[in-house]
Amino acid sequence: MTQSLPFYLASVIFFCLPAMVSGQTDTWWKLRNADSTGFVPIQRSKLTEPSDASTWWKRTLHNHLFDFSDDDRTQTLIVVDPVLQAHIGSIRTKSEGGSRQAQTWWDNIRGARFQGIIEGKWQLGGELLERQGLAEPLLGHWATQYRIPGWGRSKLGKDGGYNTVDEAYFDVMFARGWVGRQHEVWGWDAGIDALHIGAGRSSAFLSRQAVPAPYLRLTHQGARHRTSLWSTRWMSTRRGISGETAESLLERSRALFFAHHQSIGPHIVLQGIYNFSWETVKQEAAGGWETLGLEEGEMYTPTRHVAGLDFQFHQRIASVQLIAYAQQSMTWLESTRSIQALTRVIGINAQGDRWMVRAEWAECESSHCRDCHTIEDGSSGLIQTELSNAGMSLHSLWRESAHIETRIRFGERWMLRTMVENNNFASGWNVDAFFELQPIWPLRLWVGIGQKSPELLGAPFEDYASIRAGVHAGVLHWN
Repeated sequence: MTQSLPFYLASVIFFCLPAMVSGQTDTWWKLRNADSTGFVPIQRSKLTEPSDASTWWKRTLHNHLFDFSDDDRTQTLIVVDPVLQAHIGSIRTKSEGGSRQAQTWWDNIRGARFQGIIEGKWQLGGELLERQGLAEPLLGHWATQYRIPGWGRSKLGKDGGYNTVDEAYFDVMFARGWVGRQHEVWGWDAGIDALHIGAGRSSAFLSRQAVPAPYLRLTHQGARHRTSLWSTRWMSTRRGISGETAESLLERSRALFFAHHQSIGPHIVLQGIYNFSWETVKQEAAGGWETLGLEEGEMYTPTRHVAGLDFQFHQRIASVQLIAYAQQSMTWLESTRSIQALTRVIGINAQGDRWMVRAEWAECESSHCRDCHTIEDGSSGLIQTELSNAGMSLHSLWRESAHIETRIRFGERWMLRTMVENNNFASGWNVDAFFELQPIWPLRLWVGIGQKSPELLGAPFEDYASIRAGVHAGVLHWN
């Protein structure tokens, strides 16, 4: 393979398939998970040595789909794998007479993932996905708002119908990507991704379900500490002033993050986070804001300051790794000149050789709102930067939620996943069983059952049971 070909492939696929986060490597082919602070590492490729099995079938069951690496795999490694999910299910809802009515739902995700290491120094990768489906009602709650958790803005409806919560047809595309380099204690990377913060699913700063956004990051890492500074940009669902184009552009916010992680002894990990954000569209001041330094009609830039702590306690008991974590973020409100609680997350995670259990509770305070703040006389106050990207909260899907999830592996190929959740919109549970056909992509057969009760807040549909079956490769559940 010539030297120019890897760079050509890397350039083309990087710009077409921006990337996923899978972990961190201490060698080029051995995966090491991101640490408990949720830090998304620069070296996050998951590359496997090719199989030398005697038959093509056994090699296919072990290898990446395409491998464009150089012959000795010492300098340039480039692999491409499929990403897919195809399943069909049935939902049974209660009718007025007490009987149950069946309804079909389906979900179809397809795309490709690229990962590479160039000249032994540059880490890069990409992922481009397309998704269509007829949502089950809990996902339909978001689809009817033209957004999908973790994916972003989506289309809704088909042939003039399928645009209600219980029958929501959605169509959405998704891209992530990164390129970066680690040199001794310094590292930098840039791309499109959601750089989550914390050990849990929700976060007081940036959750695993946040929609990916462009970023540029600088990192300094020592043996027991790490400092990161990055810039990013969020997209709102509001249209700006109409210009020369047929449809005005969406408004944007820009943000800076600063995070410092410090290990204290063998058990304590502390991480301090500061985030400053501002909207790019100025707003007009109302009357009565003189005490805030603004005259009526004066233009101002909405901003927001967020700061807080991520505390973790680590304990190993035999082969079990235990992590208890708590996060609290605060925000400064310009209208009242006061500091208010923003988001809190509490959880515990236990992991053994073949199993994992996690319990987590998260709550978002009313200070999250963009334009509901008041001044001393009770009238409306200044707008604060919206803490969302593409219409999805950066912190949590729900205003308040508690969930328990487990994963257990049986033998080499079987895995069982369970989840129980209660949030401000619904309560429910899922049980999913997987049979692994190919561990590298990975490719699995999948069957699951569940029960949801969204009527807790008077949702426009009844509680329902579901069953589904299909196949997926490299796709995680949104909930």
